[in-house]
Amino acid sequence: MHNAYGASHQSPKMIVVHAMGEYVTPDGISYESAPDFLENLGLSAHALVQPNGMILRLREDTEGAYHARGFNTDSLGIEILVPGKHTYGTFIKAIGTKYVSDAQYTAALEQCREWVQKFGITKIVRHSDISPGRKVDPGRGFPWEAFLQEVMA
Repeated sequence: MHNAYGASHQSPKMIVVHAMGEYVTPDGISYESAPDFLENLGLSAHALVQPNGMILRLREDTEGAYHARGFNTDSLGIEILVPGKHTYGTFIKAIGTKYVSDAQYTAALEQCREWVQKFGITKIVRHSDISPGRKVDPGRGFPWEAFLQEVMA
């Protein structure tokens, strides 16, 4: 059985790390929270990590989520929320600099470690790795190499 997010049931084989604004403007005027923005676009992720380290769960681990074109039926998506209100331009600028709080980094690390252990996952990628030229997140401001090493340690 399928739904708007891909498969209604999945056995995750990889983790895709994303970033998006904590608040996003679809029209350049009003701002929506990240969960509302995703829902209004028909998108989703499994977990959103807030700047304070709290994790919002949007999908169950075994449910598909529409977060990475071509990889929605066998991956878990985690969004690192960039603090504040963002247009696409301010978001791109923000992810080029350090934007991850210590609490957020720790929460994302713990969530990914849990998934690695729970599902035997050995592949963790950035959104930019699977959609080069189209996506740039989580960006240079995310400590990717250290994160990857710590998750798999």
